[in-house]
Amino acid sequence: MKIVVDANLFASGLIKPNSNPGKILDLVKQNQVELILSPSIIKEIKRILLYPEIQKYHRKTPQEIDAYFEDILMFAWIVEGKEIVDVIKDDPADNRYLACAYEGEADHIVSGDHHLLDLETYQGIDSISAKAFLNLWEIQEKTLK
Repeated sequence: MKIVVDANLFASGLIKPNSNPGKILDLVKQNQVELILSPSIIKEIKRILLYPEIQKYHRKTPQEIDAYFEDILMFAWIVEGKEIVDVIKDDPADNRYLACAYEGEADHIVSGDHHLLDLETYQGIDSISAKAFLNLWEIQEKTLK
């Protein structure tokens, strides 16, 4: 399965490694799912992870954040980020996830953002919560065994 994960789930996964977002990032690191990122999403993730209000929870230095992120990038497929999408009007920045998913031919966008979740699907790509994704992944794993 190919997925795009929104930046807030990266923060949640770093703060709480045993949370659903943390489990998804573990699946990425174990090559169980393929993570798709674009340059603008990478920039947003790094920016969010360095917010003081986020750093007080994960207590990582900027160097530790870079190392954490480099580990993730080793398993990610980076698209060029040239696709332009203008579907979400209330929060246009969320369109970057749709564009990345479309460009990378993702199966799912995994998010907690209501703009993406309310959309439900874009060009055949489902927007689902972390919990829904893990349930789907588990079902798929059982059928493959």
